[in-house]
Amino acid sequence: MGKKTPRRSTPPLNHEQKAEYIRLHLFNELRWMLEAATEWSIQDQLKLGKVGYNVQVYALDSAILHARTLFEFLVEPTTDNHYGYNEFLDRGIVLTSGSYKHNWRGPLHIFLMHAQDRSSPVPLKSSGVEKDLNQMPVDFAQEILKLWKEFEEKLKHSGDTRNHKLKELAREKRKEAIDGAACVVNSTVAQKHAEEKGLLLKSVFVFD
Repeated sequence: MGKKTPRRSTPPLNHEQKAEYIRLHLFNELRWMLEAATEWSIQDQLKLGKVGYNVQVYALDSAILHARTLFEFLVEPTTDNHYGYNEFLDRGIVLTSGSYKHNWRGPLHIFLMHAQDRSSPVPLKSSGVEKDLNQMPVDFAQEILKLWKEFEEKLKHSGDTRNHKLKELAREKRKEAIDGAACVVNSTVAQKHAEEKGLLLKSVFVFD
């Protein structure tokens, strides 16, 4: 008997499935990325230094994991392993991120997939400033939000009018994710620590 062809995990989506993908899967990635990046930022400001309370490390790993997934969707086409922007946009329409393509992609994958020597990390560039990858959660999130808004606009101007509803759904989910991240800032625990430190915590991401 011949070998069976591996089942593709990214079969074509109909319109209802596309809406479900945005509502459930993409939103899940966006929500947890923004909340994790916000938590990382809060812990970076508080600098609690409590033994056994390594929330900033957990937030870093979570933010980077979800950012990698969203970058794959927003700037790379569909493969057998993941859906890409082209599953949703008109033929020939692409989304691009120079920062991800030329500087961030390799380090993101290496950080998540390989236990390599990290004693001399390669700095990443963000707005002309060099940073270590472990200082990049908010930068990654801001770039994702920029790409997400571009994704909304491409859907809005699609030749397929059904995509206009997908645009509204994507916008709604972006707002919901940003609102969720604001709740991290306003949480009782964060505000208590900020008060003890004499700090004023502000929302990291703003809906516009």
